[in-house]
Amino acid sequence: MASFKKNFAVLMMLQVSTYAVPLITLPLLTRVLSPEGYGRLAFSMAFINYFIVLTNYGFGLTATPQISINRGNRAERSRVFWETFMAQTAITVAGFVLLMVLTFIFPRLGEDRDLLMLGFGMAVGAMLIPTWYFQGVEDLRVISSIVFTGRVLSVPAMYLLVRDRSDIYWAMGVNSLVPLLSGIAIVTYLYLRRELDFVHTSVRSIVKALKDGSSVFMATAITDFYASSNIVLLALISGNVAAGYFAAGDKLIRAALGMMSPLKTAAYPRISYLMHHSREDAFAFLRKMLAFQGTVVAIISLTIFLGAPLAVKILYGPQFLPTVEVLRWMAFVPFMSGIADVFGVQTMLPLGMKAHFSRVLLGSATLNFVLLAVLSKLFAEQGAAATVLAVQTCVAIAMATTLYMQGVPFLKRRVAE
Repeated sequence: MASFKKNFAVLMMLQVSTYAVPLITLPLLTRVLSPEGYGRLAFSMAFINYFIVLTNYGFGLTATPQISINRGNRAERSRVFWETFMAQTAITVAGFVLLMVLTFIFPRLGEDRDLLMLGFGMAVGAMLIPTWYFQGVEDLRVISSIVFTGRVLSVPAMYLLVRDRSDIYWAMGVNSLVPLLSGIAIVTYLYLRRELDFVHTSVRSIVKALKDGSSVFMATAITDFYASSNIVLLALISGNVAAGYFAAGDKLIRAALGMMSPLKTAAYPRISYLMHHSREDAFAFLRKMLAFQGTVVAIISLTIFLGAPLAVKILYGPQFLPTVEVLRWMAFVPFMSGIADVFGVQTMLPLGMKAHFSRVLLGSATLNFVLLAVLSKLFAEQGAAATVLAVQTCVAIAMATTLYMQGVPFLKRRVAE
């Protein structure tokens, strides 16, 4: 439990930087780039996020438990590390080739080829930062310090380099260099620490690692893919300006969601361990997590709904007034997402209910695309915001219903003898 609390504190510091830094630079980017320019930047970053998700491949949920279980076994820990790292490398290389092909096939992507190539550094950085390994050994202090430092230094860099609308490439470059340089520093740290042995990794073992993670990847990637697709499809359907209004509001919602990410990230390996050794203790932990996380996200959602006009005035300026309604539509997304996380990732996956988990998210992705296509065409950025709330609500209800139908004793306490 001591390591859990320590990792939670470290992850909280890191997560604050993840979303505080973009919020600090947001007033600059929205005012300098304008809604159209900010929408273009948001579109490109959302498209690159597809490749970041592909690179991560859900290893945070598949490799982390393996590292955690074998943290005292140097040979097995090293094998899992190299198989996972090489699998990520292969995915990243394939992703870059795919990106280049797509920019030559689709004119809309070709217009932003240079911006997308510059942004692909974020995917390379994701490959170089093995968060799943440090989660597994429950030692996140060094990796968090490195990433935190990089993000803090990006603030003055952004304000020095982004001065007018043509500096959109500098804006993308700074966003790309932070994970890239952080990744190089972390890989160097791992090499110098020498806690891993080099293990030759065959093509067969890489393929096996990809197969083992495929079901979880398909399940978890759906949420990340359709989250990015909201901005991508909105830009294609309603233009960069509508995408800019939506992306501005979505940035604040993602920051709110990120506030709970340290708890989620630190809790998952702990719950996985407890499910393996003491299921009753695991459910007791989950009940406490539901009460705490549910209360926090409810407060966050109410704050966003009531404070939307002030937030837009301070962060975005008068050009972004339509973002007020976007924020009000999406205000309760953090609440629904927090509840869904406890029922889904924290409960269903440790119980081995991957198929049920996948079906819920696949259904939600389908619903998201259908609603987005209709509502964004009719109501532009507000239609996209309403889609996000409707889909996240359906996910939370579906996961709770699935646990109930499967007889999972989530809310039942053991009767004292």
